[in-house]
Amino acid sequence: FNEKSSVWWLGPGEHYHLEARVCAEMRLNSSCLQAIVEANPAVKVPCYQRSEIKVGIAHIGVGNFHRAHQAVFQDDVLGLSGNESWGYVGVGLLPQDATLQEKLSNQDFLYTLWEKDSSSENVRVIGCHTDYLLATSEAQKVMEVLCCSATKIVTLTITEKGFCLDLASGQLDLTNPHVQFDIASLKSSTANDAPVFRTAPGYLVAAARRRLSEGTAGFTVLSCDNIQENGQKLRAAVGGLAEAVDPTLRAWIEQELTFPNSMVDRITPATTDEARAEITERFGIIDQAPVVCEKFCLWVVEDKFPFGRPPWEKSTVGKCLLVQDVLPYELLKLRLLNGVHQALAYPAMLLNHEFVHTAMADKRIREFLGHYTAAARCTVQAVDGLDTTEWISTVLERFANPAIKDTIFRLTEDATNRCSVALAPCMTNDAIEPGKGLSEAQLRAIVFPVSCWARCLLSSIANGALPCTKPLNRDDRAKELGLCTLAQNVWQSAKACTEVVEDEREAVASAAPEQKRRRAEPGANAERAAAAFLTAAFGERAAGTTVCRIFASQLQILCVAGGVEAALTSSNS
Repeated sequence: FNEKSSVWWLGPGEHYHLEARVCAEMRLNSSCLQAIVEANPAVKVPCYQRSEIKVGIAHIGVGNFHRAHQAVFQDDVLGLSGNESWGYVGVGLLPQDATLQEKLSNQDFLYTLWEKDSSSENVRVIGCHTDYLLATSEAQKVMEVLCCSATKIVTLTITEKGFCLDLASGQLDLTNPHVQFDIASLKSSTANDAPVFRTAPGYLVAAARRRLSEGTAGFTVLSCDNIQENGQKLRAAVGGLAEAVDPTLRAWIEQELTFPNSMVDRITPATTDEARAEITERFGIIDQAPVVCEKFCLWVVEDKFPFGRPPWEKSTVGKCLLVQDVLPYELLKLRLLNGVHQALAYPAMLLNHEFVHTAMADKRIREFLGHYTAAARCTVQAVDGLDTTEWISTVLERFANPAIKDTIFRLTEDATNRCSVALAPCMTNDAIEPGKGLSEAQLRAIVFPVSCWARCLLSSIANGALPCTKPLNRDDRAKELGLCTLAQNVWQSAKACTEVVEDEREAVASAAPEQKRRRAEPGANAERAAAAFLTAAFGERAAGTTVCRIFASQLQILCVAGGVEAALTSSNS
């Protein structure tokens, strides 16, 4: 095919209908939307005039999840009459964002969204983005958008690392070199300047400073990261940075900016080359930056928007709940979705599963998750608008969706932080309510994924019939805490226990005191090593005596041949 002349050169015996072929594969841009629909009526395209859209929201951190979640709600809103002022402009802070920016720019900032479940699918072209700016080279334009009075909301998906908080104190990490750079940049510049900052809080503080200087009203800062109390945490980061620059500025931010909490939920794996090729083959769209996701889409938002907001609750694709308190919904999702992901991931790795849906087809995993969710649900309260039993059933169905091809490897990214917020709270003595924790039988189900995770941390160590596991995804926190070394200590202590049992298998019940002491000592060592690991990973509250004993005993079972199956059986009892 010669792109310049639009001519297909056909070899001997090849027969193509030229017009059909050209229409069948079109590079996505504004000029071909009508042709896409004519060629494939099942594909939905924007039903609004994109040329009439005005920017009302800026988004920092344009990735696949943002484009599968917030952008979909916004695209639905723009299709409603009278909402032309709620267009999106994207902002990329990192040098590597240039790749996606170039792809989207070549497509007039359009992209294909492919929503899939096990039995049906939807394909639509999303058009809510009017531009995508790179802060590294377009800082002035970024500041103009953030400071424009028409920009009422700034949404963000920057991951927890992008908040630049100290995990222990929950306050801005003033030792972070990127934070230090931004503080120096703010102090050495004026409100009218537009230096390049390294953090999202840096740009938000700079925008607030210019708005204060110009007498412009504030705006709403809406974090859409998968982090509990994300609004409060972002407020701490922005306020801390402003305080380090000018306490007066912080006072203005506290008064004029709002930071609602939100909960987001939609499984969105990385887009593969295979998916891109299938979109072209089946739907005739050549798209450099498509997004594949599940059909389920939920957004729970604290209704705190003094400067106005789009009517997200009118979306026909996703479900948006506007509530006064997001925390109960966050806990539901953390314990009964994020936690279930972690509960599935590590046993699945030890059983050599690569994909989430294949792990869900393993009846051993499915049975275990039934016990896990039964225990974890005791730690959450009922919420308006969502039924807990239906939620659990839907979560398990979503995980079993083969169309998404979500990987176990993806679930293991940032494992320490994920387990800390989703699993560890269920292990404390206050998991259900102050002074009341889960039963020992329930704790066995909760602790088992942690035991498997500890084994997976030792990816270079094999033991008998238990093979070396595949490497885990990136986990900077585990490295900082030295968890691999601590996991190896627990593992070796657990092995010592099994060796003593093997050596003394023939010992009689009336063994001499020295024999009994020899039997007891490795067990005590294993529990001490377990406590050291759990305390480092999750804190002392998650390292109670019963939890440590269960953790050590499960690792003892994992040490022997067939240990994964045996440990699953034990945790299910």
